[in-house]
Amino acid sequence: MDSIQRAAFNQPLATTPAPQRTDEAKPKEEQADSVQIGGSPAQQPKAKWLVMNYIAADCNLEPYQLRNIDNMEHVGSDPTTHILAQIDRGADPSHIDGGWANCRRYYVTQDNVPDQFGSKVLQDMGKVDMAKPQTLTDFIVWGVQSYPADHVALILNDHGGGFTGAMADDGSGGFMNIPDLAQALADAEKITGKKIDIVGFDACLMAEAEIAQELKDKANILLASEESEGGPGWTYDSMLGGKILGQALEQMKLMKIDATPEQFAKIVVDVNKQHNRDIPTFSAIDLTKMDGLTNATNTLAEAIIASPDKAAIKTAIRSAENYGGGYTPYKDLRDEYDMADKMLKSTGITDKNVKKAAQEVIDNINKVIIANESNPNSYPDSHGVSIYAPTTLGTSGPGYGYKNLDFAKKTKWDEAMTSLGKSDISPMDQQKMEPEVPNVWPDGTQR
Repeated sequence: MDSIQRAAFNQPLATTPAPQRTDEAKPKEEQADSVQIGGSPAQQPKAKWLVMNYIAADCNLEPYQLRNIDNMEHVGSDPTTHILAQIDRGADPSHIDGGWANCRRYYVTQDNVPDQFGSKVLQDMGKVDMAKPQTLTDFIVWGVQSYPADHVALILNDHGGGFTGAMADDGSGGFMNIPDLAQALADAEKITGKKIDIVGFDACLMAEAEIAQELKDKANILLASEESEGGPGWTYDSMLGGKILGQALEQMKLMKIDATPEQFAKIVVDVNKQHNRDIPTFSAIDLTKMDGLTNATNTLAEAIIASPDKAAIKTAIRSAENYGGGYTPYKDLRDEYDMADKMLKSTGITDKNVKKAAQEVIDNINKVIIANESNPNSYPDSHGVSIYAPTTLGTSGPGYGYKNLDFAKKTKWDEAMTSLGKSDISPMDQQKMEPEVPNVWPDGTQR
């Protein structure tokens, strides 16, 4: 199955040609120095919310990501909400808002003129590497200190590859791995003293237990999709302005996003539910409750390692809802609830310890999922959080940087998956280690 994102690329945009990659970085001597336009902003009046969109658009998603800002301008900032965007792009003049290059910071204001930005450019930063953790830290610190708010939502907008990393920058050829991403958030909190309320991924495959565990102390709520997103991504005007939520929004009596973090998280899930052709799965995960799910997953892992029913366990795992469009390693991302449920219902699994542990996983997923949506026709068994569950590993265990994750260090999940794979492969294959970096993103483009 091709990824949802690839399918979206095959559909022409209304006024924009198909996206082209912009892989060649300018020579260092040609790169512009950072320029403050109008100086660094003085601290602004405190708002209810600060929404920060970190957009790594120096890649083949650029035309869609530019339209994300245009879409945000349909609503714009107001006294309750500061909306900021940092976008680094290539220089294709065929894309909207002209052919400017480099990285800019915007204070997003209301503007209905299509295909161009009316918002103020606060900074032209020259060429930056959006895949560097320090670049992300700097953006968070700048935003939080300059635009104070009761609550902060950070959106990471680009390619996503689940536990293998996200935030590509074709100019540098890099991407951010998950531990580095988590460290960027931690470093920002040390400087600002402000913990992020919501971290959201407008990116593919990021609603993973492994990612939630990595971010559990860095934010309170994770917004992400189990499956690949379509090219257009999130519908920002609706989630920022509540334009299509109907009665549910009227009952909350919300103005813009004058809402609690949990209410806002539910709004985003509800909006994506109404656009689930592009966002076929989406969930809000309570990161403050992730310890319970991580511990339950470890108990299940230990039960799998000790169980004599490995063939039936493997069958149950393989029958669970999976994602990633058939590309390795993404095709082995599976809905954790559905996987545990398949183990519970399997007649071939008689091991009581496995059954008990599977039920504990389900119980804890029910606790961590604040809201969930999935396309009922395509993903009826998606419950909000996935997990990497390959069943054909060699004795070396998983590659792709998996062992560097906090989840791998806190659980025996990778050992459990390795125990299932040994009998399936030849001794020569068992000696092979999976690479640290996949060859492609979930849409098939090169990493």
